[in-house]
Amino acid sequence: MTTNQPWPVFEADTQLPASFYDKVTPHPETPEALLAEGRTITAHIQQVVPEAKLPGKKIPYYIPADGGERYLVAGTVVNVISRAADSGDIFEMFTVTGGKGAGQPVHQHNAHHVALYLLDGESELWLDGERYQMKKGDFASIPECVDYGFRFGAHRSKMLVWCSGPGIQHVLQALGEPTAYYIQPNNADTRWQPERMRAAEQAGDIAFAAEAFPEYTIKPITQASLPEETVPYTLAADEGQKFVGGPEYFALLATQQNTGGKFFVVMSQGPQTPMIPRHYHNLHTENFFCVDGALDMIVNHSQVSLAPGDFASIPAGTIHAYRMAKPFTRFMGFLTPGLFQNFFETLGEAGYQANVYPHEPHKLRFDRVLKELESLDLVIVEEQMRKMESE
Repeated sequence: MTTNQPWPVFEADTQLPASFYDKVTPHPETPEALLAEGRTITAHIQQVVPEAKLPGKKIPYYIPADGGERYLVAGTVVNVISRAADSGDIFEMFTVTGGKGAGQPVHQHNAHHVALYLLDGESELWLDGERYQMKKGDFASIPECVDYGFRFGAHRSKMLVWCSGPGIQHVLQALGEPTAYYIQPNNADTRWQPERMRAAEQAGDIAFAAEAFPEYTIKPITQASLPEETVPYTLAADEGQKFVGGPEYFALLATQQNTGGKFFVVMSQGPQTPMIPRHYHNLHTENFFCVDGALDMIVNHSQVSLAPGDFASIPAGTIHAYRMAKPFTRFMGFLTPGLFQNFFETLGEAGYQANVYPHEPHKLRFDRVLKELESLDLVIVEEQMRKMESE
């Protein structure tokens, strides 16, 4: 790693020393393997030109809506937007699109924490012995060894699924067949085949329950606040732990306290905004999923635009910035490990009660951010250049 640039040039795959955590405080339950994977930076990562395809290694890339690796699974189209090979074994991510009656029977994972977000339509959700009615925008957090499943209730429904760690792709390959289609076929067969389920249990980390969709009493999702520990929970649309900074507001849908430090999830909402400063992280990967509006991004020396349904992955070491490009823009951030969470309370104000961004911008505490750059795992490129010029 040379130092003749205002930021590091990683000439080979590099695992930064554990001392980089001296001023950063990960959640105490964060697995050591995840911390090591998080601080592993790919060679020449800041020279990578992101492409619109799954890269097969841990570099920046983006995927247009429904443009990933697709499988037909029991009448649903599963669109994989990040595999273990693309994230450095840190996470996998996909969407499930289907019609009424399609879904995933109750099952659990021994080594994967899962997050669900209903992008469109309606769905029943089975979670830890309860049955819920999900509406668009509802969220669920599912720790390891907890039963869950879902079944769509509208003719066009779509679920976003995040899985910590590697291995779920092998399960999907056992359950389904590759497909070139973006939507399920007419009169799709939504039955789950026992032989494929058994093959999936042998292929990866999944165990199906004896009863696929138990007839529990169904109830709405109304929860507006987060628990303080790693337990299964649901969260109603537009709720969460909220902060406001400048023209934007941020709602944490899952904190690292809810995931054992593995990741956190934040929904950002705002109007058209200027580009934020270019920056990078040494110890965590940041992932962007556009829900509404549009995002204009700088990724290294390239420009990338995200529309609803588009996804971008920004591994550690990648220089990036963004601006909200439409009058109403929302995007989800999945950040792993979860050590960047304190950024939001440093930048903004806690306790925001509204469910839309403010008409008048609130104070943006960038002064506090500049004092805490190292503890936040944040390197601002322009700030580094100013320091070099003053020396």
